[in-house]
Amino acid sequence: MHRTILAVAALSFAVAPSARAQLPIPSVALVGGVSHYDLSGSSGSTPIGAVRVDIPVVVAVVEGSLAAFRPQDGGSAHTYIIPEAQLQWQLFPTIVRPYVGAGLGWFKSISGSSPHGNDLTTSLSAGVRVGVPLFPISGRAEVRVRGVGGLSDHTTEWTIGGSW
Repeated sequence: MHRTILAVAALSFAVAPSARAQLPIPSVALVGGVSHYDLSGSSGSTPIGAVRVDIPVVVAVVEGSLAAFRPQDGGSAHTYIIPEAQLQWQLFPTIVRPYVGAGLGWFKSISGSSPHGNDLTTSLSAGVRVGVPLFPISGRAEVRVRGVGGLSDHTTEWTIGGSW
């Protein structure tokens, strides 16, 4: 009986740091930055913004995102929204939490005639969340590479933001 209690106590102390940083408490983030794009022959840079919801799940974070940006194609601009889900793995459950992730979403044109009316998008991300565990406010920085309708069209997004 004593060995069982000792084993449970030891296991509790061993996983306590990661459990404390990964409580299943969703957080909302607002991020903004710049997107470098190469879409059907047009390329350039444009501002991008997104609302993201992070839900910690054991050692990973499930992130739902809705991004918007407006690239130029020739003389006209097209507005796109990008609903997306990513699974991200945080490397450390501490104040500075680097992560990598992979996701799927849609690249949806909502204004202007566009070669990308409604395409599948895949993404890879790498970033860092910075904040005291269980404190409601934190910061984040990320780079996200996105393939649009395959790998020939793509974007690279550099964002910073805050969570609560």
